[in-house]
Amino acid sequence: MGVTLAVWFALGSVSFADPSGPVSWPGFTTPTQGTLVTGGGWGRMTRLTNGNWLCVSTTYPRGENSFLEIYTSSDGAKTWKYVSDVVESGRVLDNGELITLTNGTVLLTMRSLILSNSYHLPVYQSTNNGQTWTYLSNIDSNEGTHIGGLWEPKFYLLQNGVLAAFYSNESHPGYSQMISERISTDNGASWGNEIWAVAQAGGGGLRPGMPQICQMATGNYIMVYEIVGIGNADVYYNISSNGMNWPSTLGTHIPCQHAGPFITALPDGRLLVNSSENQVSFSDDFGATWQKIDPPPWNFGFFLDWGALYLVQSNQVAAWATTNGLWSTFGTLSPPIVWPRQYAADFSSGTDSNWTRYGGNFAIANDTYWLNDTNTYGKALTGDEFWSDGVLQADVMVSTLGNAGLIFRATNPDYTGPDDGFDYYVGLDTGGFVILGIQSNSWTALANTPISITTNSWHHLTINLQGSNITIYVDTTNKPAISYTDRTFTRGQIGVRAFECNAAFKNVTFSNASIPKLTLRPLSSQFEFSWPQTSHYLLLQCTANLALPWMAVTNMPNLLAGIWTVFVPQTPFASRTFWRVSE
Repeated sequence: MGVTLAVWFALGSVSFADPSGPVSWPGFTTPTQGTLVTGGGWGRMTRLTNGNWLCVSTTYPRGENSFLEIYTSSDGAKTWKYVSDVVESGRVLDNGELITLTNGTVLLTMRSLILSNSYHLPVYQSTNNGQTWTYLSNIDSNEGTHIGGLWEPKFYLLQNGVLAAFYSNESHPGYSQMISERISTDNGASWGNEIWAVAQAGGGGLRPGMPQICQMATGNYIMVYEIVGIGNADVYYNISSNGMNWPSTLGTHIPCQHAGPFITALPDGRLLVNSSENQVSFSDDFGATWQKIDPPPWNFGFFLDWGALYLVQSNQVAAWATTNGLWSTFGTLSPPIVWPRQYAADFSSGTDSNWTRYGGNFAIANDTYWLNDTNTYGKALTGDEFWSDGVLQADVMVSTLGNAGLIFRATNPDYTGPDDGFDYYVGLDTGGFVILGIQSNSWTALANTPISITTNSWHHLTINLQGSNITIYVDTTNKPAISYTDRTFTRGQIGVRAFECNAAFKNVTFSNASIPKLTLRPLSSQFEFSWPQTSHYLLLQCTANLALPWMAVTNMPNLLAGIWTVFVPQTPFASRTFWRVSE
């Protein structure tokens, strides 16, 4: 049986319209410039089977216990109409959470409490799209005097219709707080034994909580949560193959996010996460790396507004925030950027589109990118987080005493410290040397060479990357200033950085030498196709005739160590079958 192999990465045209990521926001400075959903707080919603949206929000009447109000929207979550409310006599309700089951029934849960004495996570159901509610069950409860609470429940439908409920749990002695999970196999009528989803090993004062979960295109589930006691309630994540068995660790840190996270999976495989940092970050590689989006939905910094993100249309994302009411704004979703193999940024447009800023002060003038960071620090990154080998070049000028240069193979950048993130850095220092080092949430110098670096003089940096070999030239390519071998980082973005100085950058280019290839390995009764992971979620397609439509191979590919693999039986295919990988 013969096979003609065609490697096509059909991903659409290159677009540089968005500043730094997949969502363009209006750039509001306060939530009140957005759309008022309700006058309450803590908003969550679910899409009904009829296409409308249902929202739950907390109402806080003066001098009375808080309760939940339900609203509905028929125009893509833009305007809302009151439907019903849920009140429990003598109890304080908050943290409402909704889910629509496959049969159309809507479930509602919440925290219900008498402070320090009684904590419930009741479940109510509605069979008429939220018009009326009846009590169904209780996920968990804790009764007594001066006891720990149960907070922030989250519903999620797992495979085969299994319903999971996650929540913050203070009830276990020796643990300040953990994230618990219970499973229902009967649409919420009853709940199984408690699962410890995230807990500090051996107990202690750390407080993982406020869980949110979604299923990724790989089939795995990703849960995000805050951990009070680490940083500023830093956001972490863990991954499970079935949504019930979780690693026995505190998880992996997500940069630029703090307190009260929310996560959404897009149909093309990308992930969006936000938090009370009021930044939205995205991941093209199922949580392995994250980048923040510039500008954010609303540019007012850290504030405990318990935000949320929802895909309300195929190209529109809603962001919610609570401050003097529940507010929403809408961002336009763009397809993934197809980065050119020969990338160039000359800043002649007067903008830094598709550059993401982390800390620092930035300006663009006369085709030059300025980082004005005397007594502070800042960096800006661009490009594909899967860039690996190639040649990075730029003109660099340090205009005040200090250190500035280029970043490469950068992933998971942050702005809380000068070395936060994971990357290589080549800097020109006015102390009279060029230096190569690693930033890994701390600084490690690898090599340096004496060289005259005077202020207000342009220098041309060239960095050749080939596997573990890093070769650095300053002003000439006749003799390298530094040659070094290191395998710490294998891929990532490029960028510019200034540390405690003002610096300028021009003519930033990167020649990408890595070309993704589709590989075929015939086996006894099937074909093994493999291709490297990229920033695009790629699937295998086939056709027996190029004049006919391409058909998707429905076998689920497996991702392991950065390589996608899928097995296809040989027998169903004609002697001339064409294959390609496409989005």
